[in-house]
Amino acid sequence: MTRIIIAGCLAIFMGAHILAEDTAPKRVVSLAPSYDEILIALGLHDRIVGVTTSSDYLQEVARAERVGLWSKPNIEKIVALQPDLVLATGFAGQQSAAEKLSALSLRVVVLDETQGIEEICAKTRQIGDIFGMPARTEALLKRMRSTIATTRRLTAALPSRPRVYMETGCDPLFTCGKGSFIHEMIEIAGGQNIAGDIAQAFPRISAEFVINSDPEVIFLPYMGRNFGKAALKQRKGWENIAAIKTGRVYDDIGSHVITIPSPQLILYGLPALLKRIHPESIQANNQE
Repeated sequence: MTRIIIAGCLAIFMGAHILAEDTAPKRVVSLAPSYDEILIALGLHDRIVGVTTSSDYLQEVARAERVGLWSKPNIEKIVALQPDLVLATGFAGQQSAAEKLSALSLRVVVLDETQGIEEICAKTRQIGDIFGMPARTEALLKRMRSTIATTRRLTAALPSRPRVYMETGCDPLFTCGKGSFIHEMIEIAGGQNIAGDIAQAFPRISAEFVINSDPEVIFLPYMGRNFGKAALKQRKGWENIAAIKTGRVYDDIGSHVITIPSPQLILYGLPALLKRIHPESIQANNQE
């Protein structure tokens, strides 16, 4: 059975349009976990009245109505909530919903979810602008940029860049390629992504590719059970991989921390990667 954590969360989206209005929205339906996390980071979680089931992990939106799957939002449920703003993605299933909701005179904003670090910052600013809170948005962006700058500083002078494998799906295997924000995160945190030369955001790979790449650090950000580092050791031929031999296999970060393109990814996910890829840099920083 395929276990791909990127499905429903990490797809690459199309299109963007912002509809300018003078009044800040009070009732928001958010159709992507990344939008939820941005709204929460901006202190706007109390305005979220509807989310998809992909946001069930967020306690801050526990009371919000579930309006269907990320890939197929329920039009009737959304309309019944009487939102003054719907934040949607350009994914095919949501694009159709957005068009229907717009035809019903609801305000729909489709954000560009091109997924790089700069795009995450731009998306955060877009949402902050919609709600008319430039000071709060800029303060959040300043924290995000500071985290990135600090991480780059800590890794700039390090003599090595360990080979890193991020397994975003198994059976079959998927990882993060050059076009993904996770690849950027690994690079910023001082690692060398073994799939960094693959020009796809989340490519399917073979076990032989991983074995031959011999990663020194492995991350397993799974949402399901029985797919942690203990199971990894049972894979044929993997016992000689450097990361497994030295015990540098990590399944303790949590999938949502490093797979959702939001401020939390940068503020918490990036330091978590740095701590595991270069623990010596954390020790050096604490001594400064």
